[in-house]
Amino acid sequence: MKISTALSQARLVLDSKGVSNSGLDSLILLSHTLFLCGKSFSKEWVIFNPDFELDLDQQKIFLGLVSRRENREPISQIIGKREFFGEEFLVSKNVLDPRPDSESLIELILKIFPEKTKKLKILELGVGSGCLILTLLRLYVEASGVGIDISSEALEICKKNSEKQLVSDRLKLLKSDLFEILKQAQDDGYETQKGDFEGQKKYDLIISNPPYIPSKEIEDLEPEVRIHEPRIALDGGSDGLDFYRKIATSAENFLNKNGKIILEIGFGQKEEIVKIFSKNKFKLTDLKPDLAGTDRALCFEL
Repeated sequence: MKISTALSQARLVLDSKGVSNSGLDSLILLSHTLFLCGKSFSKEWVIFNPDFELDLDQQKIFLGLVSRRENREPISQIIGKREFFGEEFLVSKNVLDPRPDSESLIELILKIFPEKTKKLKILELGVGSGCLILTLLRLYVEASGVGIDISSEALEICKKNSEKQLVSDRLKLLKSDLFEILKQAQDDGYETQKGDFEGQKKYDLIISNPPYIPSKEIEDLEPEVRIHEPRIALDGGSDGLDFYRKIATSAENFLNKNGKIILEIGFGQKEEIVKIFSKNKFKLTDLKPDLAGTDRALCFEL
């Protein structure tokens, strides 16, 4: 079977199941198939070699990958990686897929902290794949960070990504429900170091892309998200704002003087989130819209 035939058949199958970007997805899956078979051919090579004959093993693997995509498994989970801010991140079913919208948070931080050699102490709540904090550690070469997540599986993915990007020596990963392990360390006077705690007492920057989908809306999401991404990383409670309330209530205790909290938010949530933080003595000082013009990243200070 020629590459051109394989791609055409895959597009038809994916189109019939309502998969958007069926052409690009087919191309990615075929390039990945060749990689799995020991052929490191790029998507561009596949495009310019339509008459290349796939052997039977390659055809079988490709059809298997197409079948997974046909069942609406995200392309990133099938190939096990996703690009974010120019770097490749390992992903799995246990972490939220890095999304282009989240790059707005990175761009806002670059605006606020233009000095790349600044020795920032960074805390991320809900680290997931690590796409946010690892990108920052890569950009700010003197920075150090603590990444917190309640999921052991997510922490393992983040650990692998930190090693892949050569920043693991500047990152401490802790299993915790938001600030809980840090509160415990404060209560213990930072002496007992429960949970192998070695983090900072306070931070210059706290970041988070918390769950912000209202519970009742999750069933209306695309199957790629609703079925294949971890609900724990999506469900923000009845109005989608539960985690913002928790962060706003405790963050003051973990911020250095002039420290900043920068958060990703969902569509139409800005006004309510600003109210939540205002009640906890924070003021909105900056924001960054995403490519669609939607307010996506907010910066708060005391």
